[in-house]
Amino acid sequence: MPRCSVIIPVHNTAAVTQGCLSALLADPPQVSTEIIVVDDGSADRTPAMLDEHAHAIRVVRLEENGGFAVACNAGAATAEGEHLVFLNNDTIPQTGWLDALVADALEYQATVVGARLLFPNGTVQHAGVTICTDGNPRHLYAGFPADHHAVTRSRPFQAVTAACMLVRREAFEAVGGFDTNYRNGLEDTDLCLRLGERGHGVRFCHRSVLLHLESVSRGRRSKEIDHNARVFRARWGGRVRSDELNFYVADGLLQLHYDDVYPLGIDIAPELAGVNVDQRAESSAANARAGHVLDLLKETVRLSTHIAERELVGTWTPVPKDTPPPVTARGIESAIHELQTEVARRSNGFQASSYLGYRSLVLDVRAAVEQVTPPGANLLVVSRGDDELVDFDDRTAAHFPQTSDGGYLGYYPVDSPAAIDHLEELRREGAEFLVVPDTAAWWLEHYRSFADHVRARSSEALAAGSCQIYRLAPSDED
Repeated sequence: MPRCSVIIPVHNTAAVTQGCLSALLADPPQVSTEIIVVDDGSADRTPAMLDEHAHAIRVVRLEENGGFAVACNAGAATAEGEHLVFLNNDTIPQTGWLDALVADALEYQATVVGARLLFPNGTVQHAGVTICTDGNPRHLYAGFPADHHAVTRSRPFQAVTAACMLVRREAFEAVGGFDTNYRNGLEDTDLCLRLGERGHGVRFCHRSVLLHLESVSRGRRSKEIDHNARVFRARWGGRVRSDELNFYVADGLLQLHYDDVYPLGIDIAPELAGVNVDQRAESSAANARAGHVLDLLKETVRLSTHIAERELVGTWTPVPKDTPPPVTARGIESAIHELQTEVARRSNGFQASSYLGYRSLVLDVRAAVEQVTPPGANLLVVSRGDDELVDFDDRTAAHFPQTSDGGYLGYYPVDSPAAIDHLEELRREGAEFLVVPDTAAWWLEHYRSFADHVRARSSEALAAGSCQIYRLAPSDED
């Protein structure tokens, strides 16, 4: 069995690195392993923390912060293993993660093997990297459920992420390692494409699982993103093939129906995309509504077919409501989901749509907020970037966590102290309520100290519908 060198580049964020190392050392893999931590010019307590683990790890210290590629190359230069395993310090490896990578590398003679990375709430952060039709690389199926059939398949890719990536050392050295022209982004995709040009295989291994707090380790900087995109386009523009649609078709999420004449018939899974039926639509909101209508029609047909097959028609009658739902896309969604839920309760052969279940939850959250908070209230909504959760006519709402302009931050806090600091900063800026939808209830379990802080700093907790709402104490009560 080949020896592996696990290389972890770090810059500050000592608490993050501590969590990663603790998980590694508490559950060591079966394969022979050395751990190399590259301290990329840290100015916090990282050096002292690493000294505490000197018995179990080897440390490479860089005087200045040179970035991800420089740090990884420095670690690789001192490595002794036949396989180099690049690992972000903001990951928490799960049992068997490295053994699965090595097994796939040997069985399929793959030069590069990447892992399945999950957000703390159990949704997908990485299940392979595709080159999209606009020429840019993106993580395939980010945000999908961890057990979705499309992400529980090991298979070849053009690229995988170096947040957890096994690379055969000989091949890595032959192409000169990571390209230092990049700065904390796209180094991994570029490496995979360069290796692919030489005939080396790249694979995604779904059996290797790690939790990932995306971009916590080094954050995201807009100037670096723009720079990296320019470098990538200059090298690969027009040379690399787009492959995202191939995956959608292979995974049954996009189906084309052909006839003798156009237009084509197209089926799109609701978890994959909405449909822009007319590029000349006056607004993106109109396009979104069109996509919702298509999804609703599909769910209605599915339900109607089931009722016909099971001969449920005539065996029961839905109870009429005093106030029927409004004839809008949201009202129709609510009515169809309630009907599906009733049929599912009465029949073992039918399941209500998870998509419409989430859409119904969004409506419930919005209704709860409007019921228990006053007009003009300043709200924070724990979310994964769904703008409908912060769309109110008479209230100011923004995502939590958020960027400086209230947009979704794109990654989770590294730990409870970071979440508390972020909340307190926003509270001092005027946030009055924290809304935790049921889909984000895991926050209160995962970030225990944060949950305790929220409850202690709330003058009132308002449970309503599909969410919990906390009235935050005003800043003048500090």
